[in-house]
Amino acid sequence: MLFKDLAIYNRLWKIFDYMGFSLYNYKATEAGELRLEGREGFERIITSLRGSIYVDELRLGERDIAYIPSGREASIKFDRGSVIYIAEAKAANRHPFYIKRFSDSHAYDIGEGSYRRRVYVTIGEEDPADSIIAGYVEGEKGGWTSYPPHRHDEKPEAYIFYNLGGGFGIQIIMDEERETSYIVRDYDVVLIPRGYHPNVCTSLAGCSYLWIISAPPGKRDLSVTIHPAFREIPMGRTHLKIRKE
Repeated sequence: MLFKDLAIYNRLWKIFDYMGFSLYNYKATEAGELRLEGREGFERIITSLRGSIYVDELRLGERDIAYIPSGREASIKFDRGSVIYIAEAKAANRHPFYIKRFSDSHAYDIGEGSYRRRVYVTIGEEDPADSIIAGYVEGEKGGWTSYPPHRHDEKPEAYIFYNLGGGFGIQIIMDEERETSYIVRDYDVVLIPRGYHPNVCTSLAGCSYLWIISAPPGKRDLSVTIHPAFREIPMGRTHLKIRKE
């Protein structure tokens, strides 16, 4: 599902809500403060793709992530030009509040040639959370990412694209029933409920995006199934756990 970026400024708007997995955006043309009420049964993450922000008086640089536990309120202070995303997913447990710095992400150089990219796992399996796993991808100019094609149908995922250099990307989603492709540009969002989901971007810039997974209870991990036609393609060291099928 493609959600094109909209010219909505200075208010929080919901991009999607899929089975309890939600994504919100706030684009600021002036400095201000946003207050989030606590919501029982849901955890949140907050990040900025442009500009530094303050979450509960703690500074977050671009791509740092704040984890907000179930039921906890949060305040976000921001400057003019900030582009903020808030993701929400179901949570049965209440974990501590914490901040993960982008600089502390686990980084993986994956693939080779036309599908080489760097993947950052910022909130990983080892971090306290019930549902959310999140990080970033930086692809090579003109290259493929999320490749070889893989799927994790029980765990919906969102891609938020940015820094495409004035160019665009093509996001593919395919399974046994249908094949769909979308043209994506900066701040467009693709929700992947199921299916294989490779993408490719123009030579102006590689594919860069924030990825967020919402996993059901007992399945909060990075296990995936590779498309049968691509299982022999080398990946090298990877953050993914490849299922043997």
